[in-house]
Amino acid sequence: MSNQAFVRRLRSSGGPSHELLVLLDAHRVLTTNQLARATGAPVRTVRHRLDRLRTAGLIDAVRPGRESGSAPRHWWLRTTGARLVTGTAAAPGRQRPSGLHVAHAAAIAEMWLAVRDHGPAAGLTLRRWWSDRAGWQTWETRSPGWGTRTRRLTPDAALLVDVEHTDGTGTAAAFVEIDLATMAQAVLRDKVTRYLAYAADRAWQDQWPHCPPLLLLTTTDARAATFLAAARKMLAAARRDHEGAGGQASRDIADANSLVVAACGLVRDPTAAIDAPVWLLPDHAATRASLPQLLAGRLTAQTRARHHYDQAAAAAHRRDRIDQLGAIHDAADEVARLLDAPAAAHLLARWYPATQPDLHDQDPELVDTLLAWWTNRDDPHLTHQARTALLDRHTNAWTEQAEQLLTAADRHGDHPRLRAAATTLADGGQLLDTWMLDELHQPPPRSWAQVQAAALEGYRAARDDEVTAVRAYLPWRARRHTTLDQLTAEHDREHLLICDTCAITYPRPDPDGEHWRDDEVCPHCHTGTPLPHEQRDQVATLEQRLTAIRAHLDAAPVPPPPRPRPRRGVR
Repeated sequence: MSNQAFVRRLRSSGGPSHELLVLLDAHRVLTTNQLARATGAPVRTVRHRLDRLRTAGLIDAVRPGRESGSAPRHWWLRTTGARLVTGTAAAPGRQRPSGLHVAHAAAIAEMWLAVRDHGPAAGLTLRRWWSDRAGWQTWETRSPGWGTRTRRLTPDAALLVDVEHTDGTGTAAAFVEIDLATMAQAVLRDKVTRYLAYAADRAWQDQWPHCPPLLLLTTTDARAATFLAAARKMLAAARRDHEGAGGQASRDIADANSLVVAACGLVRDPTAAIDAPVWLLPDHAATRASLPQLLAGRLTAQTRARHHYDQAAAAAHRRDRIDQLGAIHDAADEVARLLDAPAAAHLLARWYPATQPDLHDQDPELVDTLLAWWTNRDDPHLTHQARTALLDRHTNAWTEQAEQLLTAADRHGDHPRLRAAATTLADGGQLLDTWMLDELHQPPPRSWAQVQAAALEGYRAARDDEVTAVRAYLPWRARRHTTLDQLTAEHDREHLLICDTCAITYPRPDPDGEHWRDDEVCPHCHTGTPLPHEQRDQVATLEQRLTAIRAHLDAAPVPPPPRPRPRRGVR
């Protein structure tokens, strides 16, 4: 088969030889042995295919430092080969590379093969590998006076692996730097500076599962230790600059976002760097970690940080929802109008700001329904759901409060606060405030009869004396037609009030007195409106109100809407 026919076949149908071209495009330089391991084909077969590709002018090879002998050939794509694989011309580096370049690229590929082939036994399963430019990172930063600045990180490779660890299996990432003892320590330090900027700018977010650690493979442990000694100072300075206050959460988040640097002297034998504890760390000079331990540690740190982030996000979401509940509470009358449900206003009125967090946590279904309607109040379906939910909760709350009231009446007997609560609930749609419920559960300091007696203490004696004196000063004829009972009734009509709620009769305050108010409420139950004494027959008794409540409980699952109670002034 001619070379032209061979190339046409590769272009149209691919095959094992085309796979070799794809591998060389991904890794730039691979040895014969590496290509055999990568494809799983015998070395002899791979060598034959490579020679055919070379004859066709698609690839070329070099033996770094020696062009003859048994040294391994390092293969790379020529321009025509790169165009066949990618449809574009080859990068400049794909022209005949230098010996240093091919050795460096082959070392990167050797690390790839080590992770791919030996990682699973150590609990690492390779998902993706990016060599050279494919793994470079570009991001933008903004700084005052400089505007937007594009920055670049140029790792030799980036990897993504599934890591088996004590908490299960997670996906981890890492950047790989290969040093064949050709880079000065100043160059290595400059690399660390760029990695620190990448971590500080959080450029890894939305791309990697955590901040990828920097893994340096160099020639000796001594060289690795020298590199880490310099990195230690840079990492400590960066940690001080970005360390925040705030307890364990801040420390966990800072740990997850920080750059981890590790190095080992096994660039010539990367297989040994996969599962053995050979990686040196700046902060633990006497401790060596394995690659699975390093990556699992990063996953654990990120899990802790994500827990704090999730907690903060949940707290912020909860605050936002509670704020929306507050807006609904503040618009209770408008809500009742929109829902055509007056009972809703009475329920919403009880959701004081202090109780809204408890409501949010205890009845999330109701909260979800209300907030969905609140954001789209024109939706009739959501309106119906909100109305139904509020009326259901109102019915449940009214029923529960009515039962507590009846229990309190049986247990503690008659007293003004009980009458006030009974008046509220007897209206059908009204609900008790929390403080009123709390008072029902406590034994009253005085019964209704005792409060009534105290309210009129001294009044009757003073009235009787005044009535007797008035009658004594009447003319003889008028005195014959005026009884003490008539004068007493007239005196009571002028000087007494009765509460329309608790039915306590008490002396009318002096309008010129220090504590007189136009909107005076009953001083005994603190909820009722005072009525003229002659309207006392209009005030319902406690038993009448309790009977009405029992009737509501027995007859209707939904209490009737509250009847408006016009304020009756005092004549």
